[in-house]
Amino acid sequence: MSADPGLDEAVTEPNVFAHVQVLAEIGNQHGNRAVGTAGYEASAQYVERALAAAGYQVTSQTFTLPHYREVSPAVLTTAAGPVTAATFAFSPSGRASGPAQEIGFGCSSTDWTGFRRGSIAVADRGGCSFRVKAQQAVRAGAGALIVINDKPGELRGSLGEPGLPLPVVGVAPDAEIESPVTVETNTTSATKVSRNVIAQTAQGDPDDVLILGAHLDSVEAGPGINDNGSGVGVVLEIAEQMARMRPERAVRFAFWGAEEVGLVGSSHYVKNLSPEEKAKIAGYVNLDMVATENHGNGVYDSDNAIEEAGHEFYRLRGLPSEEVAFDGRSDYGPFVKAGIPAGGIFTGADDIKTADQAVMYGGRADQSFDPCYHKACDTIENVNRQVLDVSADAVAYIVEQLAFTGRPVR
Repeated sequence: MSADPGLDEAVTEPNVFAHVQVLAEIGNQHGNRAVGTAGYEASAQYVERALAAAGYQVTSQTFTLPHYREVSPAVLTTAAGPVTAATFAFSPSGRASGPAQEIGFGCSSTDWTGFRRGSIAVADRGGCSFRVKAQQAVRAGAGALIVINDKPGELRGSLGEPGLPLPVVGVAPDAEIESPVTVETNTTSATKVSRNVIAQTAQGDPDDVLILGAHLDSVEAGPGINDNGSGVGVVLEIAEQMARMRPERAVRFAFWGAEEVGLVGSSHYVKNLSPEEKAKIAGYVNLDMVATENHGNGVYDSDNAIEEAGHEFYRLRGLPSEEVAFDGRSDYGPFVKAGIPAGGIFTGADDIKTADQAVMYGGRADQSFDPCYHKACDTIENVNRQVLDVSADAVAYIVEQLAFTGRPVR
């Protein structure tokens, strides 16, 4: 093991927060830091400058992606009156009217048995991706697809890419969908260019690499400071501190573009790895939302040394922690699909904190972990600095355990 001072001792919250503040200023100046915007490019340039100043050789990996924009909000009217709905990303413009017909999850052809062509399909969230539901709806001849959320609030989803011909919207679980129904969406799509920013330690075995990553983009609705300026700030601080250290494994720092529109940057990165490059990656540690105001201490249920080290850290601190779903919703997804061990920590998004979790962590039960998730209010004021401090230490501990020792990741 390296004789360097402990990474978890070197990493400090004020340094992490300073990076988060810069991203917040960029978000305030540009309105957001979303893919394809001046705010994203300013964020990428800031990360590049910080890494270069620490002595790293920085790589910019460009990629193209279809870009979606909602021209005007979705309109959903029923026999009971208007219903608030959110257009799914990459839904086309369109208008369809007809009787509403419930089809369960809508994931398999059997769900659509007896479906009447031209009807408006009403599907429950879950069971498969939104795109699969929409593809099944097209095959069944639906005029439009309405997806009902499985938690409070309207459902904002994505079809991943354009190309499906029917309007798709999401609604809250208490929405009254009474026939007849009219669904109308107004959107545009275009191709945009974005990029990942990547650097790697000069020290450590380059044939045995640990990757530490965070998505750099925000949603269009706001500056994205907990989601995910917090993760970016932690990765940057660890990179700066590790520039002076001698790990056994090399550590690669990745700042992903276009996570919020379908994990595009990380997917592009993994897809373009050669078999030889892929074999050199020991594991991937993901940071996405690590300073949540009404927080929990989540460790992805990845069943490997990343998860073990995460729970170890919280246990050594005398803090509770719990497994959270490892369901592919963030940039670890492409790594897992490629057979690369992955994991990380997560302090909460739009799920509702239970009474038991409020006892464990404090905070407010029966409310979202992050009430500003994907909203304009995800600003610097939405960052819980105490949680940010603990999260930075947790990630430093994980990296220390996996990069400074020969501990297997799998």
